[in-house]
Amino acid sequence: MTHRDQKLAVFFVTVSLLMGSVVHGVESITLPQGGEDAIEFSQDESLQLRKINVEASGEWISIEGMPFEQAYQVESGTRYCDAKNIQVFVPIRKTIRKGDVLLISFWMRRPNAGGQPNNAYFSVNAGPNTPGYVYKLSAYREWKQHVRSFVAPLDYDLTNSSIRIDLGEAGTVAEVADLRLVNYGPHCDPTTLPRSTVNYPGRAADAAWRKEALKRIENIRKGDIAIRVVDAQGDPVANASVTITMQKHAFGFGSAVNSEVLGADKSEFPIQPKRKVTVTWEDAQKYREIVKKYFDRVTFESELRPGNWKLMKSGDPQWSRKHRILMEKTLPWLKANGIAARGHYIGWAPMDFNEVEKRFLGDPEGHRAWLWEHMADVLPKTSEFVTEWDTINHIVGWGKHTYEIEYGGPEIYSEILAEARRLAPDATHAINEGKVLPDGYKREPYKRIIRFLDEQGQAPDIVGFMGHFDLSTLTPPEELLEVYDDFAKIAPRLQLSEFDVEAGDDEALQADYYRDVMIATFSHPNFEAIVQWGFWERMHWKPAAAMWREDWTVKPCGKVFVDLVANQWWTNQTLTTDPQGECQLRGFLGDYSVIVKHEGKTTKEKTVLNREGTQILVQLE
Repeated sequence: MTHRDQKLAVFFVTVSLLMGSVVHGVESITLPQGGEDAIEFSQDESLQLRKINVEASGEWISIEGMPFEQAYQVESGTRYCDAKNIQVFVPIRKTIRKGDVLLISFWMRRPNAGGQPNNAYFSVNAGPNTPGYVYKLSAYREWKQHVRSFVAPLDYDLTNSSIRIDLGEAGTVAEVADLRLVNYGPHCDPTTLPRSTVNYPGRAADAAWRKEALKRIENIRKGDIAIRVVDAQGDPVANASVTITMQKHAFGFGSAVNSEVLGADKSEFPIQPKRKVTVTWEDAQKYREIVKKYFDRVTFESELRPGNWKLMKSGDPQWSRKHRILMEKTLPWLKANGIAARGHYIGWAPMDFNEVEKRFLGDPEGHRAWLWEHMADVLPKTSEFVTEWDTINHIVGWGKHTYEIEYGGPEIYSEILAEARRLAPDATHAINEGKVLPDGYKREPYKRIIRFLDEQGQAPDIVGFMGHFDLSTLTPPEELLEVYDDFAKIAPRLQLSEFDVEAGDDEALQADYYRDVMIATFSHPNFEAIVQWGFWERMHWKPAAAMWREDWTVKPCGKVFVDLVANQWWTNQTLTTDPQGECQLRGFLGDYSVIVKHEGKTTKEKTVLNREGTQILVQLE
């Protein structure tokens, strides 16, 4: 195990440590005695593989170095399709009655996976059209054991009942091993059964790192407001009521959004902004309310990507509609509400990832002409509204066809930044990369590119980090702070540009880690903003990572967000002036409204609180 692996120490644990064991060097959960296995998951059982509109195959393979010797492998030529297009059925062989306490346990991995998790679904069904219990999970490259218990919601007919595994979203190769469904009967207490979860160093309520971070927040995110109230003759007014109300954070809090949901007229609803996603007018109103209340900036998740921008101007009616809503409705609405718009993105360095750029492989001059033409079009036409761009996204990238490789060197990145700055001189130009905070293997390559751009005189205005954290990448907060310090030496302005935490169905873990990333980031003096990558389950690229559920009830992580941003890190207070007509407080940096009342007279002022503090003289007329 490397030093970094030891430091991360992200591991699977059980509710009862007595039920855990280490087998072949892997943390393993031992299921308690006293239950009856309801399925057989081996070569002796006839599994059914069902395929719809895709090619896929399934077979048993040998596994070494794990607590099991075999796994069932499903391979498909399709990287991502509908979840139900690839299904494996495991028949239930033992009687299950309503009220029985069941435990499902299995191991899963996706050996060809990249850094991103993909979804899989395990349904314990009483029949083809009779769903029972469903466990949704994110599957990763490494083997992970998943253990959950539940109470049978109905009787299971052995003629048709089965465990159904939906793998259409899981990628090209998915493997499942040691699948068990154990029935502990109606008298078992489900809370006594083990449950897989994840822990991370620094989670404890009294963690020292958090205490220090909260102290830094008091020092660097607050300033002193001193107010002196006088009458028309300039004499001090004692006992005046002074209400100081924060209007906007100096620090940025944002989210990825969809233009249609924000900007479409009521008559156009219901709409389908994404495949198989329907949004009602009522949903859109709630969506807009949250954006206005909690965010001072938004990133368009897809509308301003080069391929989509071209489609919006292609004459296609549906894409023309999207363009009209973006330019005539959404962007003006954001500006009117004081919400900054971020453009995502100009360049995407892995050239073979997007179809629109893949055709330029081996033709850097053709690609350069295309990209320069795109910049000359999109930057001037959006300059009234878009104040910041992810000018080069995934600048380190992956694979054999990054811009740097195709062009023969990193100079192309400084050239893109120079041209973008020429065309949009008033905008902020950021670079962005993932696998720096989670995983961490791009830290040194990212620093190399930042140093190169600095040497070329094209240092990025903002260095962004994609913080897509999941069950396998909960980097300890103390390590995050060390990484922040390291990058701050070469990049003074930092931003968490794509933030979410996906923890399966462990909402307590999601909320705790979300809280700790927010605190660590807000406590670092070089950070200027935290931008979520979505907030509502129906419009989130990883639904389990959302802060608000589909029905708009707020999840524990959403409660953490609201409490931090709109309560703990927000200043509203009413004071009374002393005999010298003075009062003061220490508040969070940002824009403020000050209302002074005394003997029927009222005066309103606006002020901005910065780190150096501010003094206000209010004269009551």
